[in-house]
Parts: sequence; C-alpha cells; structure tokens
Amino acid sequence: MNRVICQAEPRKAALRLPVFICVLLWVLPLIGQAQEREPDIVLTLATGRVIISVGAKGIVIGALEGPAKSGSCPPLIVPVGGRRLGILLGAVEWAAHGRALVRFDRVLPALASEVTRPRPAKDPQPTASDIESLGVAFLERLRAVAQELHHKLDLRPQEPLVELLLVGYEENYGPEVWLLKYRVAQEASRGDYWRTRVLRPSYTQLYPPEKGQPRTLIEVRFPDESGPTLLELLRQKDPRLVRIAASDARIARAAEYLDRGESQKALAGDTAEWLRATLGAVRAADERQILGVLYEERDLEWLLAPPERPEKAQQEKPRETGAPTLRKKPLP
Repeated sequence: MNRVICQAEPRKAALRLPVFICVLLWVLPLIGQAQEREPDIVLTLATGRVIISVGAKGIVIGALEGPAKSGSCPPLIVPVGGRRLGILLGAVEWAAHGRALVRFDRVLPALASEVTRPRPAKDPQPTASDIESLGVAFLERLRAVAQELHHKLDLRPQEPLVELLLVGYEENYGPEVWLLKYRVAQEASRGDYWRTRVLRPSYTQLYPPEKGQPRTLIEVRFPDESGPTLLELLRQKDPRLVRIAASDARIARAAEYLDRGESQKALAGDTAEWLRATLGAVRAADERQILGVLYEERDLEWLLAPPERPEKAQQEKPRETGAPTLRKKPLP
C-alpha cells in the first residue's frame, strides 16, 4: 500500500505543474501591467490674456481669465522678491489621485529667492543673469514633476506646456518684461505609455523693445488664440474704447500715448484706469478681471485683486545654476 501511494504522489505533482505554469503565465502580465500603470496626472491650467504697460513711475498689469472650463483658473500673478513679479500661464498645478504634486505659484517665490541669494566672495562660479538662473531653476523643478507624466498631451506644434512672464525693475537697468516658454517632447514607449521631457526654455525680452520700436501695450495669451488684441482695438477706433477715452481727459491722454507707442510717458495710474475700463468693456460675462500696478518706488498695489486659491503645495529649493546674460542694452 505504501508503495502505491509513493507512486501516485509524483503523478499528482506532475499534473499540478502544468496548471501552475499556466496560471503563472496568465498572472505575471497582469502584475506587470499593474506595475507599469502610473497614477493619472491632473493638470490645472491658468488660461486667459495678460496685458502689460510700462508707464511713468509704474508698470500696469491686467489679466482676464480665459473661457470658463472645468479645473482652469486665471493667470497667476506672484511677487518673486525685489521689484519683480512672476505671471504663470499653462499647467500651473499638478496632482495625482487627490495628492498635490506641485503648485508653481507657491514654488516660484522660493526659486527666485534661491537664485538671487548673494554668493560667497570666494565662489569661482561666474555671475549669471538672474532671469536665466530663475528660468533654469524653474526648468529643473518642472522636469522633476513632468517625468511622472505618461499620457499623451494634446498640444499643438510649438505650443508650450507652461509660460512664465517676469515683470519688474532691475537695479541700474530699469523696467523689463521677459517671456519664458517651456515646451515638451514626448516619446511613445509602449502602448499608451509616453515619456515626457521638458526642453530648455526660450527667452524673449518684450520690454524694453528694440531701438525704434514702439513702447506700448504688451499682450500675452494662453492658449494663443486668434482675435484682436487691445492695441489693435485701440488703433481700429473700436466704439467701446472711443467712449471710454471720451469719458475723462486723463484716460484719453493715456490712450493717446499708447496709440502713439509712447507708453512710458503715460502716468501708470492713468493707464491703469484706462485698462480697468477697457477690460471691463471687452470681457465676457464669465471672465474674471485682475488689475494691479507695480510702482517704481513702492510695492504692488491691487485695483482688482486676484481670487484666493486653496491648497498650498510644498515649496522646494532648486539647485544653483549659471549662464551668460541675455539682456539687451537699455535704450537711453
């Protein structure tokens, strides 16, 4: 009897082995797929248009929120130390399964503080433009979170993922406006799994303009959609803007300076009143309006403050970097 049992057990084991292998071959791909499946990334977009006018004794910054969409917000205007503001457009907040990954309106001030920190006298690293240093520091933080993005982005050719406007006064230089655009490259890995890489930003100095170019309204939109700009409406004598100019002599004078390309001659307060009325006239009913003035001799003052946003993301320190300057020589 013992001999029969001893002979039967190997046969049972032999029958179980193919079944076990089949189950294993069926389960392993599912385990692999579960491991490859990344958390879905939810992006909050800051959309709309930003209008800037560099005037006498101050810089006027206005913004209109884009068409209301689920999860979108107006352009984010953030003080970044000294006499400078950062304005964020595009993918400004990243989250996964309700967990905040980053909010760039909270991160940006810390990055600016780090790159403008005084260097030790013995530091051999060459002095870099703070605009470029901040641009690279922002790039590194954006790359860190973008590597978790594995679905295909619906972006048009050359459309940036994030835009950063830097507006303010530089010591011994004067007022300046820069536009940094962060584009991405995506590569299909397998199935619907994509690898995302953020490219180095492009730097465009919007103010001061090149010699001989007009100094007037600067307008940036995200997404970059068609339609007349405020400056085009002004020069086309749009009836709404004509009525606004006719309502007050100071506003009319500011509008005239903008039309002639001499914004630097218009008092910032007068331009702000013109822009407030103009944005109110052209905005859609569901577009929120933001307006402030960064004065040459004092801090930013809100005429129409931006809405408060909940949930602060953790701020992180960037790595120090350096690069040669891109600034154009200011015009006399």
